[in-house]
Amino acid sequence: MNVIKHFGAAAGKAFLTLVYMDDQASYERRLVEMETRSSKGPDLVRYIRQIPVDRYVRFAIPLPRYDKTTSNIVECNNGALKPVRDYAPCHIIWQMWNYRLNLFYARREKTRQSLEDLTEFATKRMKEIVQNCGSFVAMSADENEALVQTDGGRKQWRLTKLPTRKCTCWEIQDCLWPCIHFVAWQKARGEDYMRYVDWIYFTKTLVQCYSKTIPVILQTELPMSVACRAPPAAIRNGRQRIVRIPNGGSARSAESEYSYPIQDDPAMNPAAVMTNVSQEDGGERGNPPVPQSSAPQGKQLSQAPPVARSKGRRCCGACKEPGYTRRTCPALRQYRRVEVQEGLDVVADG
Repeated sequence: MNVIKHFGAAAGKAFLTLVYMDDQASYERRLVEMETRSSKGPDLVRYIRQIPVDRYVRFAIPLPRYDKTTSNIVECNNGALKPVRDYAPCHIIWQMWNYRLNLFYARREKTRQSLEDLTEFATKRMKEIVQNCGSFVAMSADENEALVQTDGGRKQWRLTKLPTRKCTCWEIQDCLWPCIHFVAWQKARGEDYMRYVDWIYFTKTLVQCYSKTIPVILQTELPMSVACRAPPAAIRNGRQRIVRIPNGGSARSAESEYSYPIQDDPAMNPAAVMTNVSQEDGGERGNPPVPQSSAPQGKQLSQAPPVARSKGRRCCGACKEPGYTRRTCPALRQYRRVEVQEGLDVVADG
């Protein structure tokens, strides 16, 4: 499947940004290689397998972990992330675009009613899929396993392990997204199987998009439960972190929580991620935190008079404030952020 050729440069750049966020040289080299080989239509699976093992996804994408959504920031700090090539390529693309859909749908507060209508649309569509699957034949020797036939006259059976929801169909599934064979067993037992309908509809749509094009996901209008999962707090409030600047204001005005534009999407802007690191992150990524003991707080930064450089007092050469160095100066951090963004724009345009 010539997936990169169908996805276009936007999806490829976003994927490379996730993998090579901390290495500008490797990012540029892989970007040139991707654009060169995309004209020939390479296989996405083969391309992802060529990425070195020591590269990790260093970005906060909502991931399913034991019936709850966690953040890759926590997993990065704990060293629990798997290498990129250990993930299925389809799963990586799903992570990236599911996060982008979170940003897209969360900004549209006035269309909440339309999202509920989309949920009804997905449920109705999946009902048709379930009805067209042919006769459901389910047999179970015990409570842990069941043989399910959902292919009608093709006589293909699938062994589904009910507690773990493992199935021989090898669909993308876990504790949240069971395959259609598990739903067939739920229907045969007379239980409520429609609560899994929208998840399976999303999985089927993803498999179709994997061989065609990613924008199909946007055209199908995913249901609220799939596309609107709340992003982690570390990213949801990332644009609201207070960064002290010389005029005493904030690096971001008081806006809505999801009102930042889509061009500020961190998935396409590694500088926005690396500069929006809070004090409680401990400085693992991005700029180091400002010392809390000697640094003035809030508006005191703009109201404090300039202090001359003296022998016994260490002052910053840029803002002339005590307690700062050239490494932790908020003014220089602001300039660095602009320079990094301009450099990324040049790379993207080139």
